[in-house]
Amino acid sequence: MTSYQSQIIHLLKQIAFIFLLYAICRLLFFAFNYSAFQDLGFGELVSLMFFGLKFDAFSISATNALYILLCSLPFKFYYSKWYQKTTSIIFIVTNSIALSLNFIDFAYFPFTKKRTTFEVSQMVFGGQTEFTKLLPHFILQYWYILLVFVIFIWLFIKFHFKIRKTEQKELVDFSIKNLSIYSLIFLLLVTTTVLGIRGGLSERPIVLLDANNYAKPKYVSILLNTPFSFLKSADLNQLEPLHLLSQEQLEKTYTPIHAPDTGEFKRLNVCVIILESFSKEFTAIGKRVSYTPFLDSLMSKSLVFPNAIANDKTSINGIPAVIASMPCYLENHYLNSLYCNNNLQTLPNLLREKGYHSVFFHGGTNGTLNFNSFAELAGYDKYYGRTEYNNDKDYDGQWGIWDEPFLQKSVQEISSLKQPFFTSIFTLSSHNPYKVPEKYRGKFPKGNYEITESIGYADYALKQFFKNASKQIWFKNTLFVITSDHSSISNDHFYSNTVGQYSIPILIYKQGMTASIDEKTVQQIDILPTVLDYLNFDKPYYSLGKSMLSNSKQPCIYYMSPNYCAITDSLLYVLSDFKLIEKYNFKKDSLLKNNLIKTQKDLEVLNFCKAYIQNYTNDLIDNKVNYIHKTKK
Repeated sequence: MTSYQSQIIHLLKQIAFIFLLYAICRLLFFAFNYSAFQDLGFGELVSLMFFGLKFDAFSISATNALYILLCSLPFKFYYSKWYQKTTSIIFIVTNSIALSLNFIDFAYFPFTKKRTTFEVSQMVFGGQTEFTKLLPHFILQYWYILLVFVIFIWLFIKFHFKIRKTEQKELVDFSIKNLSIYSLIFLLLVTTTVLGIRGGLSERPIVLLDANNYAKPKYVSILLNTPFSFLKSADLNQLEPLHLLSQEQLEKTYTPIHAPDTGEFKRLNVCVIILESFSKEFTAIGKRVSYTPFLDSLMSKSLVFPNAIANDKTSINGIPAVIASMPCYLENHYLNSLYCNNNLQTLPNLLREKGYHSVFFHGGTNGTLNFNSFAELAGYDKYYGRTEYNNDKDYDGQWGIWDEPFLQKSVQEISSLKQPFFTSIFTLSSHNPYKVPEKYRGKFPKGNYEITESIGYADYALKQFFKNASKQIWFKNTLFVITSDHSSISNDHFYSNTVGQYSIPILIYKQGMTASIDEKTVQQIDILPTVLDYLNFDKPYYSLGKSMLSNSKQPCIYYMSPNYCAITDSLLYVLSDFKLIEKYNFKKDSLLKNNLIKTQKDLEVLNFCKAYIQNYTNDLIDNKVNYIHKTKK
């Protein structure tokens, strides 16, 4: 019979080599994203490298399970050419794909501030973006990462075959003893692989949340690897009901039901403008270099909320937050989740009851990120995108219609609507690849970030929109709300941390209104109740936000997988498994270095967060994010 020793030794060498590659990927991830982890000390990095092995073990075991099985079978056909070739192909292909996910996050992490999860596959292969047109740009932009990846995979393949060449077929006498030993080794390899996939001997399999046991929340992305994040988020489609508080406690602590206003309803037009990637940092209120002269001037005539928080880092989650007061506390995007067809109470369908006609304007290619489907779900009467614009002379070649001509066309379309109307306008030119039309190149400052020239162009397009809109008869009777879908990448110490990276502008403008600044902390999901409050909406409705016009306050909550963050006017709380693990006074400690969690228990904030998330989760499961639907039950 064939000796099993050489076969197993070389299998273990291959697996050990993959562990080394994952460790190198972790260091490369840290190096490419150093600006986000500038305060990480050497000792802490060593700790992350060590404990990261647990998460690497899952990914390596899961992706190499078939290879391990095939290479641990104690039969002589293992040394046949066809078997060796087959197992090598399986090993190289599966690990190349897994390693490529790590490399993707070298470039993608600055945009999402988390390891890539399963929903990216739906964006790439689900027709939600024109990925084939964007791919060449990304290859050109991140050519150096692609080059490193090619070299990495070449070395990986070379070392794989070098190890294989050292394998030698050896014959040993058949005996019950040898057969028993080989069988035991085989079972041990299979058991070890299963334990690697489970994450050890614990009662439940390893999950994303377990990363908090080994790293501070801001370093979790270094600890994890992208195959782990991707695979673990693929099976997180269904929420489990939460019972953190009793029904009595829940009702006393928080309710998403808003009582009707008692004043006379104001039949004002409403226009919500959502600016792509407009970080607070790029505006005058960011107290850095401003690239938005028009928006800054508009703020001087508006009600401004300089301490506004985005509820997510992506457009696909930012739009439902603004229009439907629906945050996303899921591993998958809300619009790609099991709950995407739930009943929602949105600005367009609530205002329809008051005779409003509504249009969603977005210059992107129809189908981009499912926004046209969301518009239908949200109750818009019409979606107006690149197809409706019907003039590809103004197509940017990748995302859709340039902002300036599209916004001008939007003014024309709005002017044809019967008043009162509700419209939302979502810009796109300040999205990666951050292009501007040829005639405007060199007109706007480039600054220290690649995005800033396109921010300047989008701000100019907004200026032209208001210049034209101000001449229309509907303008003086229109309430404008302007915000961002999310922030952009940053190398700034504050704007790249847990608070700063979610900081965006929110302002309310109406011709003739008294300008003011409100310093309280607000969030995107507050826009819906704020608009309804301003209009004196006289019916009850469901919203997880609060009116920014009221004196009442509640923490702003967003999800940084696998943790929740809650922000009050001066404090940041981080929750893991519904326990407070970090607390910072970001007004005094902007770099978040002094964790105050041991000084106070903050039971009131904790209970609010529990009640809030319990309401969100259970209402989403039961499809009760709708007041009228709820009362019928």
